[in-house]
Amino acid sequence: MEKQNYNQKEIILSVAKQIALEQGMSRINIRLVAKKSNISIGTVYNNYTTKADLIVAVIEDFWIEAYKKIDLTNLIDKNFYEKIEEVYNTLSTYLQNFKDNWLDQIVQLSSQEKQLGRKKQEEYFGKIRNMIVTFIDNDTSISDNIWVDGISKEKTAKFISDNMLIMLKNNEEDLSFFISLLKKIITD
Repeated sequence: MEKQNYNQKEIILSVAKQIALEQGMSRINIRLVAKKSNISIGTVYNNYTTKADLIVAVIEDFWIEAYKKIDLTNLIDKNFYEKIEEVYNTLSTYLQNFKDNWLDQIVQLSSQEKQLGRKKQEEYFGKIRNMIVTFIDNDTSISDNIWVDGISKEKTAKFISDNMLIMLKNNEEDLSFFISLLKKIITD
C-alpha cells in the first residue's frame, strides 16, 4: 500500500511539474493536477494538503534537479572563476528548460507560496554557497590574507550566490564583468 501511495505522490508531482513547465507555476491547482494524473482530488489532498504544499514540492524538485546538474567531476581541474562560471551556466541552462523565466513566475504566487518557495530556494542556494566556499578553499591562487576585516569566505560566497540569482532572473548570459569584478575583489 505504501508503494502505491509513493507512486501516486510521484505521479502527482510529475503532473504538477509538467503544468509548471507548459503553463506556468501559477496555473497549478489541485483539480487540474487530479484530472491530468487520473487520480482523485482526495488522493491529491492526502499527498499534498494544500496547493501551497504542492507548489513548494515543485519548487523543491526544481532545485534538487538543478543542483544535481552541477557536475563536480567536470570542475576538478578548473580554477575558482571557471567553476563559478560553470555552476552559473549549468543553472542557467537548466532554467532555459522552462517556457518562461521560472523565477519570474514566483511573483504570481500567493504570499504563503512565495515564502515557502523562497525557503526551499534558499536551502539549495545554501548548498551552492557551501560549494563556493569549498571552491575558495581548494584554489591555491586565492590568498588567505584577504579574509580579514569582516570579509569572510562565507560572506563572499553569499555575495556570489546572491548575484548569481539576480543574473539568473535577468537571463544574463555574459558573466565577464562579474568574473572580472570577483577577480578584483578576491585576487588583486
